[in-house]
Amino acid sequence: MTSTFSDEALYTLLCKYLLGEADKEEHAWVESWLQEDAGNPELLASLHKVLRTATEQAVDVKVDTDRSWQQLYEKMDVAPKETQPGPVMTAVPGGRKGGLYTWLKVAAVLLIVLGAGWWFIAGKKPAAIYAGPMMAHLEDGSSVQLEEAARLELARGFNTSNRKVSLQGVATFDVAGNAAQPFIVMLGRTEVKVLGTRFTVRYEPDKQALSVHVASGKVMVIDHEKADSVVLTPGMLLQHDSVRPVFRIAAHVEDIQKKSLAFRDTPLEEVLHTITEVYDVKVELEDTSLLKLTVSTTFNGESIDEVISALAMTLNASWEKTGDRQYKLK
Repeated sequence: MTSTFSDEALYTLLCKYLLGEADKEEHAWVESWLQEDAGNPELLASLHKVLRTATEQAVDVKVDTDRSWQQLYEKMDVAPKETQPGPVMTAVPGGRKGGLYTWLKVAAVLLIVLGAGWWFIAGKKPAAIYAGPMMAHLEDGSSVQLEEAARLELARGFNTSNRKVSLQGVATFDVAGNAAQPFIVMLGRTEVKVLGTRFTVRYEPDKQALSVHVASGKVMVIDHEKADSVVLTPGMLLQHDSVRPVFRIAAHVEDIQKKSLAFRDTPLEEVLHTITEVYDVKVELEDTSLLKLTVSTTFNGESIDEVISALAMTLNASWEKTGDRQYKLK
């Protein structure tokens, strides 16, 4: 949500929140914004400190409040409410209290912040932003293939003090090795930490959906919210979403984009687990004795019906479709 706001509009809104003058909708927006990024509460606290300092100073300036509000609405890309053209600015003896002085304080804070070059958010602003589709070549020697609508942000200090990036969308990473400085991909509350490897990430925050597939090397996926982590090796696929939020792991996946699977003397139970994760289907066994069998075969982008049919032939069994995305081997 914050990407649609200019810095000035965002900080004015945060000032209203801190001063207790935000309406219900604005208050809800800020509460939601605080949950979006671990650094947002720190940013609000920094602004609170600046605002608290500013409120201790006397301010005596003339302002065109109507024009100021119009500029704010323009920056927020919304129209002023007809029933609420703006706050009522009431003159109070001494000029120290009331709506006018409150918003003069806000103006003073914004002037301080702008004059200081947004010093308290400098650490949060990305060093670079890449938008897909494109191949991004990073300073550390890594490359990232961004798919359509994917967005990659490099943290300030990338390749000097850190190798941190954040991602939304789908991207394939080819990370240059650096044992002293791991490469970290931030995905909301989850991070992927690597030294040097090739892997693909799909992250859709609006759906709370995440998948990580490792083509080579090793990566560690860490869920800070649940204090959970797992190490993935080549051919492993990790997934989780709002419906099934726990980490789900499958193996034998050579290319997740092409649905390339390779099984070599693999127990049938393991084969079925991989197929259900990659194709998002349910497969039941009528004859449980089939679980004693192993499978050696490969799949390269076939449809799920073709995969089940070929698997049944390999097992000398039959199959049927029992429902939407549901199959039975017998």
